[in-house]
Amino acid sequence: MTMATSAEYNLGEYEFPRGWFVVANSSDIVPGKPYNARYFGQDVVIFRTADDEVGMLEAYCPHMGTHFGTSTTAYIAKAGLNVQGNGIRCPFHGWRFGTDGKCNHIPYYDGNIPEAAQVKSWQTVERWGVVFCWNDPEGGAPDFALPEFPEWDDPAYVRWEGLDHLADLPIHPIEVFDNNSDYAHLNYLHGGDVQYYENEVDGVFYRQRQSVRGSRTDTGPEWDLNPGVTSSLTETDHHTVSTINAYHGVGINAARFAEIGAAELIGATPIENGTCRVWQGAMVKAPGGVVNDEAKAFARQINDMFNAGLGVHDGEVWATKRPATRIMQLPTDGPFGQARIWYSQFFNPRSMAEKIVARVAGVHRVKGVPGAPEAVA
Repeated sequence: MTMATSAEYNLGEYEFPRGWFVVANSSDIVPGKPYNARYFGQDVVIFRTADDEVGMLEAYCPHMGTHFGTSTTAYIAKAGLNVQGNGIRCPFHGWRFGTDGKCNHIPYYDGNIPEAAQVKSWQTVERWGVVFCWNDPEGGAPDFALPEFPEWDDPAYVRWEGLDHLADLPIHPIEVFDNNSDYAHLNYLHGGDVQYYENEVDGVFYRQRQSVRGSRTDTGPEWDLNPGVTSSLTETDHHTVSTINAYHGVGINAARFAEIGAAELIGATPIENGTCRVWQGAMVKAPGGVVNDEAKAFARQINDMFNAGLGVHDGEVWATKRPATRIMQLPTDGPFGQARIWYSQFFNPRSMAEKIVARVAGVHRVKGVPGAPEAVA
């Protein structure tokens, strides 16, 4: 399958968008050891300093091009000095770089460190057991915040133990985002019966409000809406699940499932210009409000079900489809075109964002499908 780039989707000036993105679980970033990854078309290294700060840098030392994190035989790596103090050292000559990307120590040189001795750095935030980075082709500070997850501090909720890495997909992340406008696939891919559905463009947020009855499954455990009881649904079981979610920029979707008491985070992070890594995690309210082994098992079932829907059903389609650089949009599809215009604000200079959003701001509904009731926020 041939992947398509941001330019082929006519998204804007930049290859990669502005915004917050998932780059690792906190448990991946252990003291003293670099974590190697690739995002935004670049090899990166992520590390934890002595002050418990997480940094993310371009992976190659500007001195002679050595990768910061791949050596296993160098003295510095064997001695555990690769990540030392508040920086990471190049295993070739020991140059140390801080989380700001600037070289702050050359062990065999006491002169002024050259200004060019620096690499690209990303601002990182560690929250809810997840490491996020801020990417901005203009190099600016964050202009919107991460979503809020008060469930993390609610003792009645089972926390996720890191996000589940669902897949590295050979598609542009815009096609993952398209799901949030895709009314019809809920019926035909997931076996549901949509009761109401609408989207809303609101600045940096793209919201979805929906209710689906009769989500059938052949993937194993699902939820039962009787408090404290779990079961496996059959093809004839019918329950209604109402969802409110919002993309916060293009990289993070925060969702709530009313009848289950679940809060979900989905992340889609560009790897190359045309591929992405997808993550998912859900915190689930414990039956009876008590977090015990039974509640943790229940939460794991919910996560497995969400993973199956996104990673198996949608994932199978995404992994084998050709790029939909243009969608033959029907009035009964969902607002793909409007959503992609909203999406494009993050691939253009910030100064253009307000004008782009103004073209599609407001609530969008599907022809013949009820919108959300007024009581639904």
